[in-house]
Amino acid sequence: MLWLSRRLSEGIAEALPGKVDGDPGAWCATVAGSIRAAFDDEVLVVTGATASPLVDRASVERFRAEGFILVRNAFDPGPLAHEIDTALREGLRADATVNLGGGGSGFQSVVLMCELTPVSLSLLDELAPVAARLLDRGVVPGRAKGTRYTGDTDWHRDSDVPVPGMSFVAYLESLNAANGALRVRPQSHADVHAACDPLVLDTEPGDLIAFDDHLMHSSVGGTVRRQWRIDFGADPANEVEESLVRGDYARILDGSWDLGDDVERYPSFGPFWRTLDRPWTTRLGDLGVYELADRYHAARLSGTEAR
Repeated sequence: MLWLSRRLSEGIAEALPGKVDGDPGAWCATVAGSIRAAFDDEVLVVTGATASPLVDRASVERFRAEGFILVRNAFDPGPLAHEIDTALREGLRADATVNLGGGGSGFQSVVLMCELTPVSLSLLDELAPVAARLLDRGVVPGRAKGTRYTGDTDWHRDSDVPVPGMSFVAYLESLNAANGALRVRPQSHADVHAACDPLVLDTEPGDLIAFDDHLMHSSVGGTVRRQWRIDFGADPANEVEESLVRGDYARILDGSWDLGDDVERYPSFGPFWRTLDRPWTTRLGDLGVYELADRYHAARLSGTEAR
């Protein structure tokens, strides 16, 4: 099993009839049929280090109704924290500045989807079938990233594209209402005007938040906090969706936006990524993602040389 599967299987081995090595999708399905998660009705928390609790039927229904789920003790945060710290130390150029995010927070970020980031890639692999279950669609991945945030984040949603999409985020500091924990407006992914009162999602390292890309969210009192994130979108099912998805990839792979990261050392959809035998490897090529990535890297490297 992959890294996350090994971690999540601790404490539940006796509940399973056997291991499903090498196939995270089958593994998730086996566990989902064997274990039922417990929930906190107010904050929609999946409690306990049970294997892939996000694919439990009740949690899927809650995700679709409320727009998010918080999973406690989902993984061992130590290896991921080390990988992100290394990437932020070695993957930012000397002239990198703090960028301003769409919600107003400051950030520095490095893409984590190459041979230098096996923990991030393992998490991505493990969470892809969970994303497919939550969205009830085949999925294609966006970019996995490690980010250092500072300051508050205003209320915003990450996408207005009318195609299903979602994100998993994990914070590597203990966060609460006073120091920048994520705040969400339940049900705002479906209707921003019908949204419930805001909820603060206190988290500890190792917790995982899954939320719809159309969900309104923010943070207040933000101190320095590290985040790992991966986005998944629905694999387009028709020409309209394909046009929208292609446009979204073009937006995130806009070479004119210099984030100060070393794109040679930590590329987006780079050579190593393309050698991986994954369900989406060929599909991303069909959607033009690799061509966009090549142009993105060329533009970024040209701009770096100009400086």
